Parts: sequence; C-alpha cells; structure tokens
Amino acid sequence: MRRLLVALRSPNLWVPVLLLITNGIAWLSALASGEPYVVEPRLEPSLADLRARLDEGGHSGEPFTLVVTDQEAAETIAWYLARHPRIPFARPRVAFHPDVVEAWGEAHVAGLRVGLHGRARIVLQDGVPVVTVEELGMAGLSVPGFVRQRIQQEVDVQLDLSDRRLPVIITRFELEEGQAVIEGTIR
Repeated sequence: MRRLLVALRSPNLWVPVLLLITNGIAWLSALASGEPYVVEPRLEPSLADLRARLDEGGHSGEPFTLVVTDQEAAETIAWYLARHPRIPFARPRVAFHPDVVEAWGEAHVAGLRVGLHGRARIVLQDGVPVVTVEELGMAGLSVPGFVRQRIQQEVDVQLDLSDRRLPVIITRFELEEGQAVIEGTIR
C-alpha cells in the first residue's frame, strides 16, 4: 500500500498520464463531427440545363451563363457524390470568395469520419480553369506540405485538358462573394 501511495505522488507517473489524457481529448475534439452540415443532393438547374444541351448535341455556338451560389455548389457536389458512392467523401459545404473557393466536408478514412477543409485559387487561363490548392486541413490540423503538393499534382492531372477539349469554351470565370459566375459558348 505504501508503494502505491509513493507511486501516486511521483511526477514520473502523472506527467505521462496527463499527456495521454490531453492527447485523447485533442483527438476526440479533432475527430468529433459536431452538428453535421447536410445538403440535399441536387444538380443546380442551370448546370442541369447546360448538361442536357451538351447531351442532346446540336447546340454548337450557343452561349451559356452559369451563376452558382455556395449552396447550389454544395448541393451539386452532394448530387455527384450520391452518384459515385465509392468516393469516400460526404457533407460538402462551399464558400466562394473573390478569386478563391473554400470547401469543407467529411472524409471516411480507415473507418473514421474525419473533417476536411481546403482553400483553392481558381483562375481562367486560355479558356481553362486552373486550380491551385493553397490550404488543406484534416481533423482541424494542416496537412504537411508534401501531402498538399501530392494532392496538387493529382488535381493537375485530373484537370489537365491539354490532350482533350472541353465541350464548352469558357470566356468568363469569376469567383465573387457567395457565388461563381461562368460564361461561355458550347463547342
């Protein structure tokens, strides 16, 4: 009994115990999903119209204008994810700001739901949107630079249009507070 009392008074025991408790609390708060942000999966109406015109064919040269709000972007992403259940991502949320877009969501990694946050700059170059990942976080923590660079490489590969043509010519792409504006013509 005496050895137990001595052990309980020893800082050599309490320092690691406190570190373990603090670490556990940090992980619980980082992985806690809190109040889930849920949007209805729905293809934004002007995107649905453009998609239908592209599928029909025969609309070459016709102009289009898309004005997509934060909410509509999140709903469209949810619509896309619902059609691709193998993508381990859910609960998208989007915020457009001048020249940048922020996105939040939830990834399913190794059976855990982990919060994600990203910020990207998008500009139009030669009629093609160019995306630069500026910030990426997971579970409330910034991901290391080499991870962000690897994700940027994957974004570049996915958006590389050098060997294929978009079915539209984009002439205007602007990110404003709360919305994105895209104008162009159908090829």
